[in-house]
Amino acid sequence: MTLALTIGIGIPLFILFIMLVFKLYSAQNIGWVSFCLVWGGFGCLASSQLNTYLLGKGAQLDALVIFLAPIIHQTFVSLGVFFVLNREKSDNLIEGAVYGWAAGLGFAAVDTIKYAMAADSMVMEAMTARSFATTLVYATAAAITGLVMTQFYFRHRANRAVILLSGLGAAIGYNALYNWLVNSQTDIVIPVIYGIGGLTLMSLYITGQLRMILVQLGVQKKRADGLLEIVIPIGVDLAAESNFQELLEKMLVEAKNFCNADAGTLYLKKNDSLEFAVVRNDTLKIAMGGTSGNEVTLPPVNLYDSDGGINKNNIAAYAALTGEIINIEDAYENREFDFSGTREFDQRTGYVSSSFLTIPLKDSEDKVQGVLQLLNALDTTKKTIIPFDQNLQQLMTSFSSLASAALEGYIQEQKLRSEIRQLKIEIDHAKRDKQVAEITDSSYFKELQQKAQELRDKGKGTSTLPLE
Repeated sequence: MTLALTIGIGIPLFILFIMLVFKLYSAQNIGWVSFCLVWGGFGCLASSQLNTYLLGKGAQLDALVIFLAPIIHQTFVSLGVFFVLNREKSDNLIEGAVYGWAAGLGFAAVDTIKYAMAADSMVMEAMTARSFATTLVYATAAAITGLVMTQFYFRHRANRAVILLSGLGAAIGYNALYNWLVNSQTDIVIPVIYGIGGLTLMSLYITGQLRMILVQLGVQKKRADGLLEIVIPIGVDLAAESNFQELLEKMLVEAKNFCNADAGTLYLKKNDSLEFAVVRNDTLKIAMGGTSGNEVTLPPVNLYDSDGGINKNNIAAYAALTGEIINIEDAYENREFDFSGTREFDQRTGYVSSSFLTIPLKDSEDKVQGVLQLLNALDTTKKTIIPFDQNLQQLMTSFSSLASAALEGYIQEQKLRSEIRQLKIEIDHAKRDKQVAEITDSSYFKELQQKAQELRDKGKGTSTLPLE
């Protein structure tokens, strides 16, 4: 009993201590690590109770040990890690793996104690070897589950369910194969090698994931630096109250270049429609509005359909009414919006409208005044159309605040111009009335009126003379 407790609990605690020394977790989250450790042990007890119940119902022991136990194990691990991630709100892959690893250590500790106490006789070396192998395998399988749970919970991708199911399948399969090796009375050396090999593969996987994260961080830093080079000059122009129409055009062009998009459009909201303010398309060589000198010939986009509902045939209209940022990976595969108008345009021009990034531009009162839409992100090397990156979308959301400020300035400028024109008309009318009053009130004008009246009276008198 003492030996079972010493080995079963000692090895997991020693591994946790080594992890703490290498700063895989810290004093800030040691409570969650301890929770996962206990949770894993509770999962092992629950699995044992379920096995006992099913054995009483006539189930095969080998099937329960090899197949059912790993499924229960990874189910408990996934639930525990999910709970911790939901409370901690951390998207760190390493922490997800550590929480899973701790749950696996708890499961292995209870399993080792149960096995050692049930064995009639076992030398210390064999017990230690089996405990070491069991700890490595159960912890590694649980760490895989922790990794995929982190990716599932925080990575908002369309294939995250596939990642979760494939990861759980790998963890269950890895655990089941170990149970089969041990259950088949194979020499304990093979399970130990198997455990070390699995740990090595998982370490390589985590290293690869970290490398990808570092590469992405480098890309994001480069993008952020590039965005600053765009934002600062535009901010200076905005503060200097430059030509707002020219500034809006510049912002569209810079946003299109920054996202490596083939086309872009800036819409201005007026009443119940969106008017095209600036249009650019490199492939079709279209340049309308702004400083291009070409008048925008495209008709406005109605915000509402004939029934008064939101116009979902146009995602720019939908974004303007809902205030939502819309990122469409492929318009030809999307079923949420009606892209029939887009397909008709493509058939007429030979263009392919695939990926869309549509950002509503809101004023200081959070009211949408316009829409910035980018079309067809291009791969920098192959020049093929790709979806707009989610991280790039976040950067463009920050960039849109400048565009919103410029658009608000443009609207105020246009409003002021309109008021000035109206005031000029009113002034001209007042000036004309004053001039007319001055003329009609003059003595000369009154003398002319009197003479004209006398002539009219004289003319009437002459016309009444009888004819001889």
